[in-house]
Amino acid sequence: MSSQETQLKLELEKVQQLYRKMQADRKALQQQLKEFKTQAGNFSDVVEQVLPSVVSVYVMDWDTEEEISSGSGFFVSPDIIVTNYHVVEDIADEDYFYEEDEVEQVLVETQDGKLRLAEVVFTGNAEEDLALLLISDFIIDPETGEQIESHQEYSPLELAFDTKVGDRVIAVGNPLGQLALTVTQGIINAIREPDEYEEAEDEDDDISEVKVLQTDAAINPGNSGGPLINMAGQVVGVNTWGWEDADSINLAIASEALDDFLAGFEETFEEDSQN
Repeated sequence: MSSQETQLKLELEKVQQLYRKMQADRKALQQQLKEFKTQAGNFSDVVEQVLPSVVSVYVMDWDTEEEISSGSGFFVSPDIIVTNYHVVEDIADEDYFYEEDEVEQVLVETQDGKLRLAEVVFTGNAEEDLALLLISDFIIDPETGEQIESHQEYSPLELAFDTKVGDRVIAVGNPLGQLALTVTQGIINAIREPDEYEEAEDEDDDISEVKVLQTDAAINPGNSGGPLINMAGQVVGVNTWGWEDADSINLAIASEALDDFLAGFEETFEEDSQN
């Protein structure tokens, strides 16, 4: 996929506003981790291990410089980020593999304090609710608002497929698009296989075709696309949403479904490379 520089540019005032928010978010996260360490003991060490691989995702209207939507994501390879499709659905087509000359870009805030550009490269359908982003070699310079080349690779998170009901988990993400990289803890309450759903029961059930995990770890709108991790720091699911009318019922797409999605991307990429 192409990582070439485009003509996208934010006004300096907008860039500095974003960086001020990022600095405030990092201070809030540091305070939260101190409190979390007191409450959860060694579990906070797992969170600190995972955080460098988690990002906040901002979908922008590049003409008005207004934010359209926001969510979370995490690295599944040194330059590929997974998030939810519904985070990028306003700018990206469903079930699509983007060619080199088809670039839809978003802003990604990494935990090292960089505001990077990323390209949407692969999307799923509503049932999968997954999308992949390719991190570019360009960051936004907070002094000028310009794109500058700054190559960096990030550590991918490992997937785990042996989750059981009762396992302790932590949801990491960007809740409500306001506080970057917030953490909440809970347990796995239930595991729902695709064959447990009956489409006739609810036509609006958008996850009826994938395995999902139900947890009481709080998942808010901006957490969408962030990782649900186990005590070993492995990803057991992709945070998706919580039920508005029910307390402590939150859903994550199981890592098995993500693994299948990544395999589909690799197959599509290989086929495209051969053509």
